[in-house]
Amino acid sequence: MTGFFVSLRRLSALALVLLVAACAPFALVPAATNDVANFRVDADIAWNKVNQPRLESSAPLAYWTADGPALNGMIFIGGVKDGQPVIKVMGDTSKDNALVFRSGMTASEIVELWEAATAKISQTTIAKGSNIEPVAFAGGTGFKFDFHYVTKDEVDRSGIGYATVKDGKLYLIFFSGTKLHHYPTRLASAKRIMESARITG
Repeated sequence: MTGFFVSLRRLSALALVLLVAACAPFALVPAATNDVANFRVDADIAWNKVNQPRLESSAPLAYWTADGPALNGMIFIGGVKDGQPVIKVMGDTSKDNALVFRSGMTASEIVELWEAATAKISQTTIAKGSNIEPVAFAGGTGFKFDFHYVTKDEVDRSGIGYATVKDGKLYLIFFSGTKLHHYPTRLASAKRIMESARITG
């Protein structure tokens, strides 16, 4: 009988561990080829997929981090259609919350749209893209841009984005992190992911 109760306690403990794991906001992304938000990418280090309930998009959206969301992160947005919001902040009912993509936008206009999106997400007015240049991306011609913004905790952050418009839809991958450490530390790995990206949907 004692053995029965010991086994029952062990089973209950295991159930609790599985429940906590299922509710955890993080999921391991292995150093391998991964499918994410209509992209297939190659990661040379392990990342973590993070549940971001505050953010939504009209297209598949995913958020990864290497060292924790407060330190660095990568956003994948896979195929925003013409006239649809690139990103929205849940619970924000202001008129400018729906940041709409138009298929005829230039690279500069898309970067300006991302500036507005980042300002909305980070609750800051300091968000600026620069150094826009054409690159091969996701199997076609796209562009990349550098980025700088300051979050509400007054920490300077740097970023880099790769984007393309294919069949009238916007595909974008954006990596950012704290300017002094977590951005430069993970930049090479982030660029490998962006430069390996293939569109799957």
